[in-house]
Amino acid sequence: MVNFAPYMRVLPLALASLPLSWALKGDAVCVSSVCVTATVEGDDVHYELTPMVPHTGWVALGFGFRMVPTHSVIMWKNGDGSTTLSQRYTDSYRMPQPVQDPPRKAVTSEPKKYVTYPSYTTTFAFHIPANKTLLQSSDPREPLVFAYSEAGPGSSDPDAPIPRHQIAGHLTFDLTKEFVDPTKPKKPNTPGKIEPGVNAPYKRVEKFIILHGFLVSLGFLVLLPAGSLIGRWGRVFTPLWFRAHWISNMVLAMPAITLGVLLGPVIVYSKESFRIHFANAHEICGMILLFIYYAQVLLGRYIHNRRMRVAKLGPITQPHPPLNIVHICLGVSIIGLSLFQVRSGLEWWETLTNRGPISPWAWPLWTAWTVILPVAYFTGYILLPRQLRQEREAAYAPIPAATLEARSQASHLLAEEEEEFDQNTTRVDPTKSSMEAPRNGNGASV
Repeated sequence: MVNFAPYMRVLPLALASLPLSWALKGDAVCVSSVCVTATVEGDDVHYELTPMVPHTGWVALGFGFRMVPTHSVIMWKNGDGSTTLSQRYTDSYRMPQPVQDPPRKAVTSEPKKYVTYPSYTTTFAFHIPANKTLLQSSDPREPLVFAYSEAGPGSSDPDAPIPRHQIAGHLTFDLTKEFVDPTKPKKPNTPGKIEPGVNAPYKRVEKFIILHGFLVSLGFLVLLPAGSLIGRWGRVFTPLWFRAHWISNMVLAMPAITLGVLLGPVIVYSKESFRIHFANAHEICGMILLFIYYAQVLLGRYIHNRRMRVAKLGPITQPHPPLNIVHICLGVSIIGLSLFQVRSGLEWWETLTNRGPISPWAWPLWTAWTVILPVAYFTGYILLPRQLRQEREAAYAPIPAATLEARSQASHLLAEEEEEFDQNTTRVDPTKSSMEAPRNGNGASV
């Protein structure tokens, strides 16, 4: 009789050594600093979500093209180590509301460890009945949306309010294909093909992001600082400083800043980005910074026009009214905020594209610029005593002869105009009847 015992001991090891993709159907992808896997297990689908950040407040997976209107599964960890699962739905861009009777009931489960992630991450897992109608259709691909926030609800109640999401994106899963670990290196490509990754060609939305970053960096961190440095250093050396200041801060900077910032909504609303609203502080602060810049330009124009009107009335004895001080402080604040805004943009590039730094010199240049600009600007205040002395001398200096001659000519012209007006005006003779009408040169009544 044949002894099958040795074969039975080897069989589990042989099965375990088979490629995992032979035994699993599903899909997986890592995008926008989050990895999502889905594997078919009988009549259910096992989902795992892993934000690639050290701390996750909550994470959500929605079944649809967009957040609105979509049923979603939201999960978060509690202080006692337990996991809360909340199924929600929203029909507008506001916090999703809990649903007591969802179309498909999800249940928390333990991660299957199909994919290995860094030790600092947290993986959330649940299983939910499969959408058999979709799986049996001619196009079994399922659209999904995801979101997460580093801030948690602070309660284990499934109906607890959740903070606004910080990252959002979309996926398309095909659960009929063989499961492949998205974190493992792929086989070398055939000649002429390039795998997606750091060295892959830029996508359309990534090209928009690069153009956006270039324009706003040029405007906020080159042209605006140049205008500020011209105003700080140039005013004591040449009267042409204001024209150069105006050209740099308005004529050149305004088109670059406006176009660069408006590319932000184009990126957010693009099909590849998926979203139709701002989702994080970088995007919101970018629009706010644009409006502050426009306010600064309008304030500068008002101050200049007011100064020109006052100069026509006489010497300017108060060269620095409060609005001038506000203009200076606002300009310095805009440049300071721009430094931090560009920094967050560099970080978001790495988060959204998974490509790493946009350039090897981007971070070193930003670091150097945060030192060079403040030093260059505030060092210019050593010329402040000279500036104030020049302004006092200009305010009480004698009026140049050329100016006096110009005023005399203007007064002479006014006198000639008044004399000519008197000659052309017919005066009424008081000895004549008041009813007699004046006559023109032809004797006709006028």
